[in-house]
Amino acid sequence: MCVFFLTNYQSHRAINKELSSVCKTMALIHGKKLIIVFLLILETSTYQAMSRTLLEDSIVGRYQQWMAKYGRNYKDDAEKEKRFELFKVNVEYIDKVNNEGNRTYKLSVNEFADLTTEEFIATRTGYKISSQPTSPKTSFRYENLTKIPMTMDWREK
Repeated sequence: MCVFFLTNYQSHRAINKELSSVCKTMALIHGKKLIIVFLLILETSTYQAMSRTLLEDSIVGRYQQWMAKYGRNYKDDAEKEKRFELFKVNVEYIDKVNNEGNRTYKLSVNEFADLTTEEFIATRTGYKISSQPTSPKTSFRYENLTKIPMTMDWREK
């Protein structure tokens, strides 16, 4: 900071001019630093936005190739967008696992890449996920039988 108190104004006039000049120079340098920092932040955010756009374009291209390969057609744009988002999440997971490099296997995109885990389980394993709570069911045939003899000779039957 350039705060300087002088008791004798006339005797220190040259020093005041010099300090004023130094203060102005420091302000300019500080201003230039702020501009440089601002430009760096702007450049970084631009780079991130562009890299996201390039990544998004890459995934869109992969999705279109995948749709052509597996003959996917959706009933409307909303369904297509939903499936694209699922595809994107699944591809990001596949890429993350493969890039870790600590596995003896590699994952790849297959015909199930636009399904959730629940959808895959329900359609491929025969398991049906119910949204309603199930009541306990018994498979005992004579559950409600009321007239039971105390003894019975099964040889006579």
